[in-house]
Amino acid sequence: MKPAIKYCLIAAATAFSLLCGVAAFNTVVDPFGMYRLVEIRGFNSHKPAVYHRVRLSKAYDVRRIKPRAIVLGTSRSHLGLRPSHEGWDAAAVPRYNLAFDGATTKEMYHYLLHAHAMGQLRQVVLGLDTYHPTGAPASTRPDFDAQILAEPHSLSSTARMIAGDLRLLTSLDTLKASVATIRSQDDGEPEWFASDGQRLGEVFFRRPGENFRKFGPRAYFEEIDRLEVGFKTEGRGPAPRKAAVAGPAPEPSDNETSLGYIRRIVEFCRIEHIDLYIFITPEHAHQMEIAAAVGAWTAIENGKRDLVRLLAEDAARHPGEPPIPLYDFSGYSSVTTEPLPDPGSREEMKYYWDSSHFKEVVGDYVFDRLFSLSRPGRMAPPDFGLRLTSDTVDLTLERIRFDQAIYRMNNPDDIAVIRSLVDGGRQSKEGGGSLALAGNP
Repeated sequence: MKPAIKYCLIAAATAFSLLCGVAAFNTVVDPFGMYRLVEIRGFNSHKPAVYHRVRLSKAYDVRRIKPRAIVLGTSRSHLGLRPSHEGWDAAAVPRYNLAFDGATTKEMYHYLLHAHAMGQLRQVVLGLDTYHPTGAPASTRPDFDAQILAEPHSLSSTARMIAGDLRLLTSLDTLKASVATIRSQDDGEPEWFASDGQRLGEVFFRRPGENFRKFGPRAYFEEIDRLEVGFKTEGRGPAPRKAAVAGPAPEPSDNETSLGYIRRIVEFCRIEHIDLYIFITPEHAHQMEIAAAVGAWTAIENGKRDLVRLLAEDAARHPGEPPIPLYDFSGYSSVTTEPLPDPGSREEMKYYWDSSHFKEVVGDYVFDRLFSLSRPGRMAPPDFGLRLTSDTVDLTLERIRFDQAIYRMNNPDDIAVIRSLVDGGRQSKEGGGSLALAGNP
């Protein structure tokens, strides 16, 4: 054998051996919770990288758990909706909260397909924020990776997932995350990511160093208001996290809209005989007032009308089947208009962690409405949650506008602060600057 060929073979064998070693090491340490084959306290049981790669870790959780019922949505649903609620179909087990921060409808659709390919779903609860049902082009966040997601009845997606696994296991970034995992076992970080996919607010917001705990609930609430104003006046959504592992190049646009992906979700659930429940999330009235102040109110109302029209068309195509329910929890109710604690107070709110994220008690009220469940000692306020149909949507929107006027009349100081924040955000944008705001996971 010629020396040059021998050298190339040795080099190739060495490189292959190194790759295999890296892949084996990453499989054992498993910093993103891909397989969880080995869990050793003090070695790899604490996985801090999971908290920064929720989309990735949840994709692998679904592979392992194979849920029969899931929650889809953004961080609001991730925090507030528990898979252990009593209203779920008793036969739909296991259940998993598949919501994550900043989820777009395109991402929700692909994760729906992934979950059904893994577990043959029976029930899906879809939580939509008011900006989801729009004609804007559908998008994905930078850390979304379609290569690790399955598609029902698709051999090519299986091959693609294997390739995606190999790419992750041999990645230098994964190797760095593995080393960091081993080094972080004694950092004392509390585990706020439950095994059923829910983010545990009682743990998450009370972590050492978290602003909710450091500055108090009122100050934290105001901080999230400022963040929301920054997002809306700059014309963008919440800033996505930087991916810890480089993903594949973005897929070409399919020219589908955000509302169009909601339609795809509805059609897929019909075809696969999956019980689908849809609701609009209960953000605090401050969030709605910010949206109104930046001129988004008409778009919000039109989005609700479009959702109702979409579901009416679906019902007309399936006359022998129950219509898919749509509930709107974003109105001005006794829940969403909860007063803020006094300035400087350390008192917590009953229903909200901040102006965007509701507590688990509110999530239980949502589920009670969706599943028509009544429990002694946990009665949802009668003004919380309105069913939207073709017959009720215009009257409901009119009622919300009336309730909004009452809220503004009763809370002039809050409204003045919100509008001053919006004016300041606009001036910052016009001046070429940006709001310097600190975010949270």
